[in-house]
Amino acid sequence: MHMIRKSERADLPECVKVIRNSFQTVADEFGFTEENAPRFTAFATTEDRLAWQMCCEHRLMYLDEEDSRICGYYSLRLNGDGTCELGSLSVLPEYRHRGIGGALLKHAAETAREQNCSVMKLSIVEENTILRKWYERNGAVHTGTEKFDFFPFTCGYMEIDLEKADKVQASVRYVTEADRDFWFTLDCHLSEAEFTRKVRDQMGYVLVSDDQPIAVLRYSLFWDSIPFCTLLYVREKEQRKGYGRILMEYWEKDMRARGYGLVLTSTQEDEEAQLFYRAVGYRDCGELNLPFPGYEQPRELILGKAL
Repeated sequence: MHMIRKSERADLPECVKVIRNSFQTVADEFGFTEENAPRFTAFATTEDRLAWQMCCEHRLMYLDEEDSRICGYYSLRLNGDGTCELGSLSVLPEYRHRGIGGALLKHAAETAREQNCSVMKLSIVEENTILRKWYERNGAVHTGTEKFDFFPFTCGYMEIDLEKADKVQASVRYVTEADRDFWFTLDCHLSEAEFTRKVRDQMGYVLVSDDQPIAVLRYSLFWDSIPFCTLLYVREKEQRKGYGRILMEYWEKDMRARGYGLVLTSTQEDEEAQLFYRAVGYRDCGELNLPFPGYEQPRELILGKAL
């Protein structure tokens, strides 16, 4: 069972383990040690430090539990000027690529809004370009860097405009015959006949913003019983604005209303889409290899999400 809940004082020893183990992978990758970077999170986080942050700084602390095991954590420090600072967003290495980090970041943004914050700030190891790109995919903007003598790396600073992120407006509807021309500007794999069936069976969706269609999603039934998203595409200039997440959430809600308890999707292993799907809660559950002449392609990753 998965849940995000507020951290209690008694949870802090486990939170320390999650933070230290999570940041240790960064330390290992970039060569940080207790000798050359004693203030780095992997080495400096202690129960006393978290207790002080909770009781004296009044930081909001939340953790992610998977089957009663604490495997994720974040804190928020409210600055009193409409901004807050995200601290120590962590996921245990063995629980990564399951969408937990994305769920924690989304929860942090929602919590910050509830506290009347308009901007959420965060810091990263600037050299960790993979993490920077992950935050950028989730709406963060890079704002600067700073070098400290006590760190063997550069501190990078980012922030998320919570008001802008909250104002993404769009509507989703079933695809209609009138969408045919637009649909095929984004979907080059579907046949004309199959498009007609998607319209008839209401197995395709169009996302509209400012009265303009900008994204599409279609699905089929795996084993004739499990909804399988076979295409999600957002017009290129509208990507990274939250529309893909809106469309996926709408489809999942529709599938839940139709009585389904599980949905699937897939993406090639060399495509960045896998990062998006994991960020919205999908988990790897299989793969497909096609070693047949004329059908060869990179390995296809199968991902699923329980509704």
